[in-house]
Amino acid sequence: MEAPRRPPVYLLTGLILGLALGVLYGWVLKPAETIDAQPQDLRADFKDDYRELIARAYVSNSDLGRAEARLALLGDNDPARALAVQAQLALGEEGNTDAARALGFLAAHLEGDTAGTPIVALASPSGSSPTATLPEGTPQPTGTLQDTLEVTATATLDSTTPAPTTANITGTPPTTTPLPSSTPTPTATEGPPFVLLDVPLVCDPNIDPPLIQVYVYDAAGNPVPGVAIIVTWEGNTNRFVTGLKPEYGLGYADFTMDPAKTYTLRLEDGGEPVTNITGRQCEDQDEPYWGTQRLNFAQP
Repeated sequence: MEAPRRPPVYLLTGLILGLALGVLYGWVLKPAETIDAQPQDLRADFKDDYRELIARAYVSNSDLGRAEARLALLGDNDPARALAVQAQLALGEEGNTDAARALGFLAAHLEGDTAGTPIVALASPSGSSPTATLPEGTPQPTGTLQDTLEVTATATLDSTTPAPTTANITGTPPTTTPLPSSTPTPTATEGPPFVLLDVPLVCDPNIDPPLIQVYVYDAAGNPVPGVAIIVTWEGNTNRFVTGLKPEYGLGYADFTMDPAKTYTLRLEDGGEPVTNITGRQCEDQDEPYWGTQRLNFAQP
């Protein structure tokens, strides 16, 4: 009877030697390096999540300095623009109004801080219209809107604050020439948070394709960022929000229109829809061209 075979000793010796050499190489000759990843090294979608968290934290604590320090870690060349673009995408692609409102607020306040405009805006948890106020110690605006607006509601303005006329809005391209609105003129019923003031035609050949421009003001005549707007046409729907282009004013938003189509527009927080928005031609040049429709809203 043959004795059972034993495994060769060299196999066990080779295994022990291999383990010893692996430990020597991994711990002594080529140890692993620990590197702390920075936010600027994150993937693009993770950066978007990081910006959203910063914006929501800012809405909660109103600490602009801390928000700026956190955004600096992302290494964006223009943090305000990055926030504004992400807010627009959140509305257009995901329909995430809360995230877009928070991102838009922070973008608007970053631009306001850079320009030296101390504006504080708070978003209500229920998603209602934001309220724009001035810091404590700042003289509160008084006065009335100019009669040239032909408003259907009253508002107050500081003597040093320009009234929201079509030729006197901060950031409006200086080459625009508003013309009186023509039939049909959209109207708004009494009672909503914002009422429609007028719909002038803005003639500027440099605006191509034409736009639907929306300006929103509170009862004191201050521009209001973070107001969501819904536009519908031929079974399609799009959302955009004020404050994402601070260079034209915190209460400004626009939408590229097709002059051959008819649009209906309303503020998401309520109000009478504005209907029959379609292309209108300007004839102040040798060749007629499509003008831009501008809608001015204000709180009563």
